[in-house]
Amino acid sequence: MLRALIFILLPLFATGCLPEEESDDIVNDQGETVSDPTLRLNGMWNGQLDQAGALRVLMYNGTVFAFDESVGFYGTVALDDDTATAELQLSAYDYTSSDTGANQYVAGGAPEDYVLSGLLYPTQNDDDTLVGDYDSDTAPGGFALRNDGTWDTNSRLATLKGKWTSSGYELYLTEVADELSFREVSVATPATGCTTRGTIRILNEEINLYTVQLTERKNCPGFNVTNAPGYASVNANGELELFLRKGEELLYARYTSTSASGTTTDTTGDGTGDTTEETTEEETTEAAE
Repeated sequence: MLRALIFILLPLFATGCLPEEESDDIVNDQGETVSDPTLRLNGMWNGQLDQAGALRVLMYNGTVFAFDESVGFYGTVALDDDTATAELQLSAYDYTSSDTGANQYVAGGAPEDYVLSGLLYPTQNDDDTLVGDYDSDTAPGGFALRNDGTWDTNSRLATLKGKWTSSGYELYLTEVADELSFREVSVATPATGCTTRGTIRILNEEINLYTVQLTERKNCPGFNVTNAPGYASVNANGELELFLRKGEELLYARYTSTSASGTTTDTTGDGTGDTTEETTEEETTEAAE
């Protein structure tokens, strides 16, 4: 009887000695743990380096994609809550292929290191502005970024499905189960056979960001890869943006919807679904043009 009691109690004692299971940490694309304050930076940003040109930036869970008229950036960001200072550690890649008419830009090659340090402060909205300076392998400078206010727009597959175009390209998205399957073709140079295919899924219905898995891109001017992950978003002008990465190569692309489904809808107001208009978007989202 005593032996039986011991066998019953042993598992209970062993369980009591085990450490409590910790909740899952959020990590960036490099596998680094992201602090809660850094999540305040999640969003789509517009701005400039050295107050010249246009810079389009995606920050999500400590990961950064950015594109201007000649360079693509990729890296990490962290926010120090005690000083309200954000530090961005980025690798800058020159464009190896750029089609300004089609709004498609491929960056790669040897990277240049950038470290940006900026103060996060509110103007019209909470946490909507970053301003500071940077150092790079070649020269220092300054920067300013402004959150475009689209982040809290709900995401839906119905918003993206349909036909999107850019100069010389057509992008088709059709809903299959809980995701969108897409195929892009070049109508400007069909003989080259430039095509792209993949899937898009909702990441979080409460934010304006989708996950993208590019299955294959081939016979195109650049970024001919397989299995490239990334993100998609709809900007305040109702354009679909893609931010993709494979190894040391980046792709940014932007498309216009051929139907009303591609507009950005405000779901945080009175529920009427008015199209969100940002007067500054026209001036600052023309990244890489």
